[in-house]
Amino acid sequence: MKESDADTPADGAGTPPDAAATSTDEAGAPTDDTATPADDAAAPTDEAAAPTDDAASPISPWKVGVAVMMAGIVAFIGFILLRLALPASWEFTIEATTEIAEVDLRPRAEVRWQVDGAIICARKALELPESYRLDGDTSPCAGRVWRAWRVPDPEQVLRLDGGATATMQLRPEGGLAMSLRSAGDSPLGDLSVVGVVDPIDIGSAVNLIWTTIPEQSLTLPFSGATTLGRAVNWSGTRILRGGNVVVYTADESADKRTMVDEATLMLGDQVRLDEPEPEEAWPKGFVRVSGGDAAMQVVAFGRSGSLRIERFGESGYDFKPNAIRKLAADPVIAFWGSVLAAYMTLILSLQPFVGGADDATDAGPATDLLKRFNRWLRAKPRK
Repeated sequence: MKESDADTPADGAGTPPDAAATSTDEAGAPTDDTATPADDAAAPTDEAAAPTDDAASPISPWKVGVAVMMAGIVAFIGFILLRLALPASWEFTIEATTEIAEVDLRPRAEVRWQVDGAIICARKALELPESYRLDGDTSPCAGRVWRAWRVPDPEQVLRLDGGATATMQLRPEGGLAMSLRSAGDSPLGDLSVVGVVDPIDIGSAVNLIWTTIPEQSLTLPFSGATTLGRAVNWSGTRILRGGNVVVYTADESADKRTMVDEATLMLGDQVRLDEPEPEEAWPKGFVRVSGGDAAMQVVAFGRSGSLRIERFGESGYDFKPNAIRKLAADPVIAFWGSVLAAYMTLILSLQPFVGGADDATDAGPATDLLKRFNRWLRAKPRK
């Protein structure tokens, strides 16, 4: 009985150590609820460690300037592309020396030329005094169908209706010849001698011949599609001798006569001033011949879109300024380009003094380009 009683307390006394051990385990290994406050106090959360973009420092003024510069560059490039896409208008001036010129006179546009000293060759009998008539031996008109008259009185005025074709060329034997033809059988116009002969009809075909180049300047203004020179071939004797073409700006700005491009005409070139679009102006100019010249001097103006140069051995090309010259002559691009260049120079010159901190010091990885740019803008300036 005593041994049993003694054993019983021993067993009971062995039980508390287990309980104590259990308590030790619970104290040595605290529960999650006990560890959470300690961990929260020791390690702050990600929200406390990494500041958000909303709670950023003020934007650096220098970086705002850089952002404006970048936006200006992008806008300027877009503006250049837009100006290149828009159709441009150019005007040309031609000064050429040629042995032949052909003009298709503008329809419904009257032309008056003073043709003193010319021999008139017509297919029909003209209502001129018989004393003006030349017989076959003294007539330079070719063929029997042509009748010749020479008017000795000055101030002979030839009036041409629009739509006629006039071909002027130097004669091989010397002098100048002009061929006038109307479209179809419509009359060309009339001829008059001031104070002597009233206007008379000259029919649909007339040739004017000057056996010698007039000592007094002969100036013939025109408006219409024009061809200067002839294509070079084995039988061709009258060609363009030379000259130059200059292209100017054609806008409404103060510097509308700024030169854009130029080209030199070579011996044997052929220049065509084609009929323009309905809303554009016709080419115009004048032909001048005087006794001291061995060729005709031609000056013409018009839109560059109607100008074409054909060179021997080539298919010809439309003479228009290229894209670089087009941009260089654009006053709007020149102005805004100068403003942008001055602004960029100012911003870049200030960078060593007021530049922002390095983007590598910003907290957190920048995987989003917009967020990275935002952090760069809001980074504190260097001291």
